[in-house]
Amino acid sequence: MAPNDIWLVHCDRAQIEAYSVTHNGSVLFDVDGTLIRERTVCEVIASRIGKSERMDWLEKHAGTPSTSVDLPSNQSVIDAREEMADWYIEAGREAVDTFLPHVTWAEGAHAGVKSLIDNGFLVAIASLTWSFGVERIAADLGINELTATHLDWDSKQIAHQFAEDKAKYLQQMVAKYNISSERVWAVGDSGGDAPMLKAAGRGVFVGDSDPEIPGVVHLPAGGIDAVAELVLDAVG
Repeated sequence: MAPNDIWLVHCDRAQIEAYSVTHNGSVLFDVDGTLIRERTVCEVIASRIGKSERMDWLEKHAGTPSTSVDLPSNQSVIDAREEMADWYIEAGREAVDTFLPHVTWAEGAHAGVKSLIDNGFLVAIASLTWSFGVERIAADLGINELTATHLDWDSKQIAHQFAEDKAKYLQQMVAKYNISSERVWAVGDSGGDAPMLKAAGRGVFVGDSDPEIPGVVHLPAGGIDAVAELVLDAVG
């Protein structure tokens, strides 16, 4: 896999067939600041392996995009990820994988996602953070489709995700499942989510500042249950 390939995780054929052939719509969620709050996946993992102080520095100076409205350069993100990858490999997969019980879920995260799925929506995740973390969050929520930054633990190679890749993934997902463009939504909280929000055409922004993107509802600190209710009311 080339370093800049989009890393996609798809459900297998049996799982795909378990979904209805026609979806009522799709909702693509960000993770950090959207499905989980207070601390990012990287911050929670850093706290588990003794790297909180250095992680705080990277958040402030390397400009990790999950928390920055003004997007950092891709190179600064690449450099920060390469450093983090070294931490994870040194700590070991088992130590890194203990993070999930320590995340702070957004209000109504599980109920909101379940409501969307129960109403025939394809729910997916597009995140700039690490796929090994996003996979656990997705599994806990019952989500089978995602894209995220992937670390190969053997080769140490990283398949990076950047803001523009979220929009590409949304377009691929919509085409794959033949979902009507009027029923495609995205949900995010930062500048890193702007490309996918614009690509979706309809969405919800749960960050503090109004992104002023046409078709996007500003719901600062809104719970995922409230997001699901808004989406379902809008589509009828």
